[in-house]
Amino acid sequence: AEDTDQPTLNRRGEQYIGRVFTLETPLVNGMGKIRIDDTTWKIEGPDCEPGTRIRVTGVDGTILKVEPA
Repeated sequence: AEDTDQPTLNRRGEQYIGRVFTLETPLVNGMGKIRIDDTTWKIEGPDCEPGTRIRVTGVDGTILKVEPA
């Protein structure tokens, strides 16, 4: 594991790997955001419209990597 300045947030992100969420805002130019519980996360993945079901595939610091589910 690499050292980050926010290790707890990184661990929090890891708990979402494999989980599926519905986009409320579009993923544009590979970037977007999603609200999970009380936290808004930056996400990276292929462009998707709101309402798309996405799966978290990984975490890079405070960014969740996603793909269509």
